[in-house]
Amino acid sequence: MELKNLNDFYEKQEYYSYDELNSEQTHLNKRVHELTFFLNVASFSIIMAMMIYIFTTVTSSLVAVPAALVVGFIVFLLCKKGIKKLVYLITK
Repeated sequence: MELKNLNDFYEKQEYYSYDELNSEQTHLNKRVHELTFFLNVASFSIIMAMMIYIFTTVTSSLVAVPAALVVGFIVFLLCKKGIKKLVYLITK
């Protein structure tokens, strides 16, 4: 292949985008982050529903909802840490 001028060189040169080369890994990471987000939302919703139900049976609704928000968020964070430790122990 003989190059007569620089325009000929630029026409035959191929450019690769970094995003296209790693698109499979990026696509997988994106999906994992989306699934993690929806799992967090679903688990927090379930914990909140249980806490509101428990606190509503014991106290009035005005006290139950704020208390359930605080306790539900703490339980959610503890569950996330527990699951993270469990996954670490299983993969270890």
